[in-house]
Amino acid sequence: MNFARSARCVLAIALVACATNAVAARDDDYLRLLDRFNTLATDPVLGSRAPIAMDRARLALAHLKEARRSEREHWIYMAERRIDSARASAEAESLDEQRASLQRENDRLQLAIARRDAEQARAELERQRLQAQIRAEEAERARREAEAARAEGAQAAQAAESARAEAEQAKRMAAAQAKAAALAKKEAELAAALSDGGSKPKAAAKDVSKPKPKAKPPKSK
Repeated sequence: MNFARSARCVLAIALVACATNAVAARDDDYLRLLDRFNTLATDPVLGSRAPIAMDRARLALAHLKEARRSEREHWIYMAERRIDSARASAEAESLDEQRASLQRENDRLQLAIARRDAEQARAELERQRLQAQIRAEEAERARREAEAARAEGAQAAQAAESARAEAEQAKRMAAAQAKAAALAKKEAELAAALSDGGSKPKAAAKDVSKPKPKAKPPKSK
């Protein structure tokens, strides 16, 4: 009888040990998966993302905690997959946000580049406009100077022509004066000749009226 009691005690202890080990094993799986979930949930980048997937993983952990022995393997598998899915979804959302942020930064940089290029184009256009204005002003100044030079040349030519005309006029006047002087001299000479010619014929007439004395013949020796 003592032997039977001892055998029952040993069997009871063994059953309690098995139950304790089973509970410990169950707690280890749950705690392991709970630690994975908490690591994900407290992640500063991933924890606030994929809320639906996170809720599904949390629900799977709750089912695992309360699952019967026959259901444990199923809910261990489900909790692991849902935790993995929640992490993948959170990482995908994080990558999408990073991609969107990079796209926004790229758009901002492209806009800044476009604005810089437009500003440079406006500055270049203004520089070319100023250069064109300077060239136009220089061309206008050169035209005015050329016009002034042509006007001065025309005035000089006109002055030279006037000088030549005056010289020609003076020459003609000098020639006319010389001619007039020559004519006056000739007229005076003619007048003097006429005056002398009027007195000589009278003397000749007087000589004709009086006979000339005859010359005496030379004496012989």
